[in-house]
Amino acid sequence: MNIKWFFVALAAAALPSFATAQVNPALAEITEATEQARSIVQTERKMIISQGLELTPAQSNAFWPIYDKYMAEMKEIGNRRVKVITDFAANYDNITDETARQLIADSLKYQAQMVDLRKSYLSKFRKALPETKVLRFYQLENKLDAITNFALARQIPLAPAKASTTPASAP
Repeated sequence: MNIKWFFVALAAAALPSFATAQVNPALAEITEATEQARSIVQTERKMIISQGLELTPAQSNAFWPIYDKYMAEMKEIGNRRVKVITDFAANYDNITDETARQLIADSLKYQAQMVDLRKSYLSKFRKALPETKVLRFYQLENKLDAITNFALARQIPLAPAKASTTPASAP
């Protein structure tokens, strides 16, 4: 397994969050470097959001406390993504059907939680900002996530194409 793709992907996964990630125990030695990358990326993300929204002082006072809570919740969801990536990396050379099934379930859960969190904060952001700035915020979030997803797709290889002896079926 090439650890280079893993480390880059892990740093890219840091975009949505900033707290300590739950990583696969087999790869725990990279936790500190991952946390440093996540902190840097979080600061850059906030700067991009700030520049992109062009908030008035009153809007800033209303928006940033909500955003900080949003990001605190997002960190937990981001931790799930890091765990999926580290589990994939740890098992890359010998992925079983069971591991594949769990990786798929965890990945879909991560995606659903991201959407649910964004939906749950929509009314809060609407109380702080005009609708056009809420739209702009969500557009910025989507663009930043697209950058993250591109970096991940570019660095993380597909699962090995070895043939499974068991057909995929619903659990």
